[in-house]
Amino acid sequence: MTDPFLPLVLYAETHFRFRGCSPSLLFRKSPEIIFDLPRRLVPGRGLPLSLLVNDIHQYPIEIESVLIAVSKSGAKPEIFDFDKQSIQKSLLKHPLEKQMSAYLFTIPQLKFVSGEIFVNACLKYRRIKKGRVQKPLITVLNDSLVTSTKLPFRCLVTNEPYPGDGCCSFGDVHCHSQFSRSHVEFGPPIEIIDKMSQASGLEFAAITDHSYDLASSPDNFLHQDKDLKLWEMFKSTITNYSGKTVMVPGEEVSVLNSKNKVVHLGAIGITEYIPGTLDGARKNVYHKKQLSIKEAVEEIERQGGISFAAHPGSQAGILQSIFLKRGTWSENDLCTGLGGIQAVNSGFFESWKRGKKLWISMLQKGFKLPILAGSDAHGDFNRYRAIGKPFLQIHEDAERYMGFVRTGIYGKVRSVNDVIDGIKRGACFLTNGPFVTIRDSRCPQESLISSKPISEISDLHAAALSTKEFGSITGLQVFMGSPGLKEEKVILRQVLEPDTYDISLPIPGEVLTERCYLRIEAYGKTTRELPTIAVSGACFIGY
Repeated sequence: MTDPFLPLVLYAETHFRFRGCSPSLLFRKSPEIIFDLPRRLVPGRGLPLSLLVNDIHQYPIEIESVLIAVSKSGAKPEIFDFDKQSIQKSLLKHPLEKQMSAYLFTIPQLKFVSGEIFVNACLKYRRIKKGRVQKPLITVLNDSLVTSTKLPFRCLVTNEPYPGDGCCSFGDVHCHSQFSRSHVEFGPPIEIIDKMSQASGLEFAAITDHSYDLASSPDNFLHQDKDLKLWEMFKSTITNYSGKTVMVPGEEVSVLNSKNKVVHLGAIGITEYIPGTLDGARKNVYHKKQLSIKEAVEEIERQGGISFAAHPGSQAGILQSIFLKRGTWSENDLCTGLGGIQAVNSGFFESWKRGKKLWISMLQKGFKLPILAGSDAHGDFNRYRAIGKPFLQIHEDAERYMGFVRTGIYGKVRSVNDVIDGIKRGACFLTNGPFVTIRDSRCPQESLISSKPISEISDLHAAALSTKEFGSITGLQVFMGSPGLKEEKVILRQVLEPDTYDISLPIPGEVLTERCYLRIEAYGKTTRELPTIAVSGACFIGY
């Protein structure tokens, strides 16, 4: 949990100092160097490994070699040695290559065909000063961040797809790329997000870079740009990208809530920039207009996109409130025509409990809002690395990474329009493990989770599915709510036998009211004793 007095910093940008000279134990006159790889590798994929070298315009270097060791418990490691020539072939072309070098290495064939592997990446480089390469050879293991653990990366090589993969698509509705670039954070190029998503089994990713970053100059992130050149770069990059992951263009828009404080609104499937710069720690020279939630939602709808409350369970810290005018989402703010609620922001923390409570409250008021999950990742494909205590310490979290909690859309997603349509229909659920749905037993392949009302209730079943990778299902509950009920009722609760991976239970139709909604939750535990949970969106009866 973050200190409420400190601003939340999402990526390990360690070169920032107040007025350029404040003390910092993290600061070094060298670039930030970050290796990363997916936490999960699906069948038939080579292992991708990315390398970001940030702020090369200030601290240029010459890379001598990259050495990657892949091992499994009790086995001799495989060593992959990349020399200067092969490193140069791995260098990616991207719009911000003057500020950051990005490399993508692929290990095509591992002798370890399944199970958990451990990866260490070692880079050797020399600094360049005044155009001259310096003699001292510097070694970096996994990252160059002061106080980070340097622990090996863990990756599960799996033989199975995600549970329910055949009848839904999984993705992330809130992640950041290199266009979320400022004095306190940065992210990876689109190509790296695509390759990591493919490797881990995700089929879509909504790139929701900050509205205040997209309004800044490509050459100086502290200066606003009236011509929005960075936004145009962002739009062109995503629109013209031809990878296999469905890349959804979007923004994380800073908007004003009912108390005139800033909250963040997800906007995906948009084609034009939506202003929101108030909490970007920059002077609003050109983009002074700040939209209310309702105004921004209407603009997103006009562009054919969809909006959602981004991490509505998060609480603004005191310094965020004072200096960035940050506020908190309320029920009143959610009654503005929103298209969804991102209740999970990477993991099931305290913000999840509050976000879920807000979502349920809206369902009880009669709003058909889908529930969504995102990672808010700025990279973070294997583990979360961020500023823990500004200027003092790096924080790491091994159970927070892109793909840890996923949005599932029932049906297969093949385009941006499919993603937008799936969310608009409310055909969504979120999970870090099992697949869940409510269905009619006479048509078991079709999910009834959507905003379209159900008329026939005699054969409704609650279903959940898991795999060995994500562990057995230990319990299942079905909830019923309606505008006439003060609280949801649990109408079906089942504790399951050990080693249950596939379950379908009839929902008692006699307890259903004339106008109600149903939703399902399934719980489980992995072989490493980590809890899993899946929460479906709602299906509606009599609406």
